[in-house]
Amino acid sequence: MIKITVTTTHEGAELISDVLYQYSRSGVVVEDRDDVAELWNSELVWDYLEDSVLSRPKEVKVVGYYDGDYSEISDDLEETLSSVKANCPFACPLDIKVESTSEEDWSEDWKKFYHIIEVGDITVAPIWKKDEISACTVVYIDPGSAFGTGEHESTRLCLSLMSYIPLEGRHVVDTGCGSGILGIAALKKGAKSCLFRDIDPSALNNLRANIALNGVSGQVEQASLLQDLHDRFDLVLANITADILAKMDNAAQVVKKGGYLIMSGIIDKYEKPLLELFEKRGFALERRETDGIWVGLLMKNNG
Repeated sequence: MIKITVTTTHEGAELISDVLYQYSRSGVVVEDRDDVAELWNSELVWDYLEDSVLSRPKEVKVVGYYDGDYSEISDDLEETLSSVKANCPFACPLDIKVESTSEEDWSEDWKKFYHIIEVGDITVAPIWKKDEISACTVVYIDPGSAFGTGEHESTRLCLSLMSYIPLEGRHVVDTGCGSGILGIAALKKGAKSCLFRDIDPSALNNLRANIALNGVSGQVEQASLLQDLHDRFDLVLANITADILAKMDNAAQVVKKGGYLIMSGIIDKYEKPLLELFEKRGFALERRETDGIWVGLLMKNNG
């Protein structure tokens, strides 16, 4: 297994990604500081980003893996990069680094970053640790695409807040569901049904795999937030970001009167305006939990 790293620029990253896609069976990773900076300066994202990320070098690393001997592709790849260098100076320097890595390193090393997570009586565990688990309520995940592993503080806050409301027989929506940890946990805690929603089709593929791993069933939709929902639900789970949560302007129509809304992914400095917004929409704060700078809110629809 060969790891190929090409140094380029923000402007050249897409072009070099296309080049490496021709050889890499596992996709291409782009490490681009400017992409993070654009998110930071946009109106789209409030949360998750720290100023320190912006201190990373401005050069862009595009990484791909080739399953074979580098000599099989070296002439073709280096000729292509030479052509790009001659015709697309904006993509330079186009330095290339080639190193060997074992199949085991490629496919197994990332697993060491995933651990068994315990939140109250709920345990989240990667599927390869199944034999190590003896808990009653376990959510198994295959985090190959890392759409939510239970590691993040915001996920922990949601799982904790779920323990304060009755779930038996309830109808639940997990919006922005990612890997589906929250909705699967609700089903394993006795919820009658769960509607899983996310806008990312790759996340939904990972979700379907996790639903199957856990032996539960749920409806899966590629959709945004609570848009176009006409049924009413006992509980909505939303672990996203504060600015996106604020866009759930129909939450009071989707959550039954007396039902609950659990929101997380909120950095503390954005809590107050978000809380005030949902109070105006008819929700009352039932419980608030924090973990470092992160805040989780359990709210009840009194409208």
